Amino acid sequence: MRNLAVVIPAVKKNVAFPDDLVKKLAGISLIQRAISKAKLAFPSQPLHVVTDSEEIRLICQRNNVVCIYDNALRLDSNNLLGSLCLHLGFLLDAKRDLALLSPYAPMISIGDLQAAYKEYQNRNAELMIPVCSSRLPIFESGARQLAQLMREGFSKSLVSESHAFLLLRSALLQQSSEYCIEPITYTLSETAPEIRNYQDWWLCEKLIKRRRIIFRVIGNKAVGMGHIFRSLALAHEISDHEIRFVCDTESGVAASKLAGYDYWLGVYPINDIENALINLQPDLIVNDMIDTEAGYIRRLKKNGIRVVNFEDLGSGAAEADLTINELYDDPLIPGENILWGKKWFFVRDEFNDARPRKFQANVKRLLIAFGGTDPSNYTFRVLRNILEYCAKMAIDIDVITGEGYDHIPELEELMANTKNPAIRYTHATGVMSHLMEQADIAICSNGRTVYELAHMNVPAIVLSHHEREKTHRYACEANGFIPLGLYHDGAAEKQLLQTLRQLVENNGFRQALFDAMENTSFTRNKHKVASHILALLDETEMFD
Repeated sequence: MRNLAVVIPAVKKNVAFPDDLVKKLAGISLIQRAISKAKLAFPSQPLHVVTDSEEIRLICQRNNVVCIYDNALRLDSNNLLGSLCLHLGFLLDAKRDLALLSPYAPMISIGDLQAAYKEYQNRNAELMIPVCSSRLPIFESGARQLAQLMREGFSKSLVSESHAFLLLRSALLQQSSEYCIEPITYTLSETAPEIRNYQDWWLCEKLIKRRRIIFRVIGNKAVGMGHIFRSLALAHEISDHEIRFVCDTESGVAASKLAGYDYWLGVYPINDIENALINLQPDLIVNDMIDTEAGYIRRLKKNGIRVVNFEDLGSGAAEADLTINELYDDPLIPGENILWGKKWFFVRDEFNDARPRKFQANVKRLLIAFGGTDPSNYTFRVLRNILEYCAKMAIDIDVITGEGYDHIPELEELMANTKNPAIRYTHATGVMSHLMEQADIAICSNGRTVYELAHMNVPAIVLSHHEREKTHRYACEANGFIPLGLYHDGAAEKQLLQTLRQLVENNGFRQALFDAMENTSFTRNKHKVASHILALLDETEMFD
C-alpha cells in the first residue's frame, strides 16, 4: 500500500471573494472545515496546508498542522500542479499518493473522500478526479408544435467535473505541463456545491445547517388520522431541513396516506422500529403516536437524538426535550418541558385563507365529520338518526368521511334511499375548509375537527369515539360547542336529536355559541410550534 499525504491549497490571492477562506461559514471558516475534514477522513496521514496568508498559518499552528508558507505564492489556475510543485518537492516519491483537498468544497463528505481513495488504491490508479452526475432538460432548437410547449422536455444524463479533491501519484508533479494521462473518475454520492461567489456561499451555508428530522406517526382504525394531518402540516412548515416519515406495519392507514406525498417514507415492523429510527441517524425525531414510554425516549436521546412528542400522557412525555399537548387545556401530568392547551394548536395550510362563516338567521346546511377512520361508524348512525328532522327543517347535509372509513357501501345505500333532505357526500377530501365555509352547524368527533370548526365559526355538537377523547376539554359551550360524550345507545340518539333541535330552532342559543368562537384563529400557531422545535436542533457543524 502506498503512503498518502493530504495537501490543502489555501492561497488568498486566488480567492472567490475577500477573506473567504477565513470568513465563518455557519460558524466555521472554510480553511478550518477543510483541516477538520482531512483529519477525520485520513486520521493517520500527514496533512499540509500551502498558503500565502499569515492568518491561515496561525490557524494551522493552532491545529498542529504543517504549514508551507510563502507570501509571494500565487496559484496558476491553468497549471495548479505546476504551481504547487515548487513547494511540495519534499513529498515527491514514486510510492506516495497526494490528496489535494479544496477548501472551497465544504459539502464534500468524509465518506466520499474515504471511498474515493479506497477505489483509487484498488484500481492502482495514478490520477482520480471526482465527477457529479445529473439529469438536465436539453434545449432543442427549431419549430415546435403547440402541444409540445408545456411538456417536460427531453432530459439527458450529464457528467460534470468537480474540483472538490484530486488524488494522484506524487511522481506526476515531476512531469512537464504537456504530459498527458487519462484519469479515472469517482462519482460523488451527492452533488457537492463549490464556492465561487456569494450565491454559492449562501447555498452551502443553508445546506450545512440542514438537519434530518423524522416524524414517527401512527394512523389506523382505532386512533384515526389526526396524527398524520398534524405531522404533515408541521412538515410543510419546515423547509430548511430534510424531512422523513416513519410508521409501523400496523399503521396501514398512515402508510397509505403518506405514500401520496413526496416525503421519504419508511415502514417497519413494530418490534424493529426503534432500531430502524436510530440507524437512520436523525438529528431530531417527532413522535406523533399518543403515549410513549420513558425507556424509548431515553434510548433515542442516548444516541444524540433530540426528541419532540405530541399528544403524550405516557412516561416518555417528561423525558422528551419537548412535549406538546395542545388538545388538553389543563396539565394532566407533571413535566417542565410540556406545553399545554389551544395556544399550541395549529390548522392545516388550507385554512389560512379560508373565510370564517357569518352567522345566519336560519340553518340551511349541516356538516357531519367524524375523522379519518370513524371506528364507531358514527357517520352512518348519526345521519340515519337526523334525516327525518333535517328533511322537515329543509336543512341540507354535507357528509364527510376520511381515507380509513370502512362503511361506505352501507352509508351510500342509506343516502341512495333518501331524497329529502339534499345530501352531499365527500370522501377523503383535501379541502375540508371549503365545506366548513358553507356550514351553519356541525356534528363531529372530539379531535382536531373541533378546533377547525372553531376557526371557521361553526357551532357543533361533539361526540367522543372513546374515553380518551372525552378528556379533550376544549369542546364546551364556552368555546361554542355542545359535548355529548359517547354515542352508544338509544338514549344517546334521543339526546342528540333534542340537542340538534335546540341548536337549529333556538337562535339565541346558537348565536351565543357563535359569538364564543367568532374571534378564534389558529393560523399563527404553526410557526410558533415549528420555531420551538427547530430551536432544539444543534446548529454546530457535522462533517459527515
